[in-house]
Amino acid sequence: MTCRRSRRTVRTLSMKYRPAVLAAAASAALLAGPPAASAAEDPGALPTCTDVSTSYGDYEQDELTASVDVAPVLVAGGDWQPARASVTNVGERDLPVVVVRAYPWLQTGEPDPPDMRDYVKTETRTADGGWRELDETAWIDASPLKSGETRTYELRVRVVGGLPRTPGGSEYALTGAFADVYRFPDTGKEVPCTGVAPANDTFRIERPATTSPTPRPTTPRPAPTTTTPAPKPTRTPTTTPSPTATPTPTPTSSTATPTPSAPAVPPAGTGGEMAGTGTSDATVPLAAAAGALALLGGGAVLMARRRRR
Repeated sequence: MTCRRSRRTVRTLSMKYRPAVLAAAASAALLAGPPAASAAEDPGALPTCTDVSTSYGDYEQDELTASVDVAPVLVAGGDWQPARASVTNVGERDLPVVVVRAYPWLQTGEPDPPDMRDYVKTETRTADGGWRELDETAWIDASPLKSGETRTYELRVRVVGGLPRTPGGSEYALTGAFADVYRFPDTGKEVPCTGVAPANDTFRIERPATTSPTPRPTTPRPAPTTTTPAPKPTRTPTTTPSPTATPTPTPTSSTATPTPSAPAVPPAGTGGEMAGTGTSDATVPLAAAAGALALLGGGAVLMARRRRR
């Protein structure tokens, strides 16, 4: 028998998740279902048809298909995002009970992966229009499904904070389980078992970017710097220009009596001293004495001329 599939239905032989996990989950769902589920042929006590046919591996159920759609990106700590799930009875008989479960899981090679149900929350719409959170059993519904009938479930999912960074891909699984029968090909013996219709969808969890708080503007304080104080400028003594020496008049033979010239007055600001010109201090008295002698000699000449007359 060939299993017919709807959109996004994953066949049992080519599914990306662990068959043993889904098989155990289907059995648990039947056990944890409402009283109506356990009352119909007691499916919770049945092994999965995949486990029963392990020796042959030829079991493919063709009566039920499942489909699930979730948002491709879920932001950690973000709002609820809509999701949709459905199961369809594609067989020729009515199914007394179909148990539907939905849950997230992580496809990873880690030996102890985190339970994604702790971080990805799921709620289903109730008949009165409210929302009911799925518990650890991930149970959505357990009710009859007639041949050709499709039952759709409105879901919403969100990612809460604290999700550990574990390598792997985030996926969302949906299972529809019902009571079936496996017939051994060699003996024809029929064994009651649980048939499972799996569906799977992938999504990516996006972590919000962590931004550093903008620092408040503050007035920067100048860093202390060690500077060598500049030396104070030294006052350079101003050299007073030397006064021009007044030449001493030379006595000449004249009829007028020469008047002795007054000694040169030193310029102001020299403290009554002559500016240094390279002449010794003894030169001044000698020059004065020479002038006096010259005057006396001139007077003697004039007196001698008058006597001759």
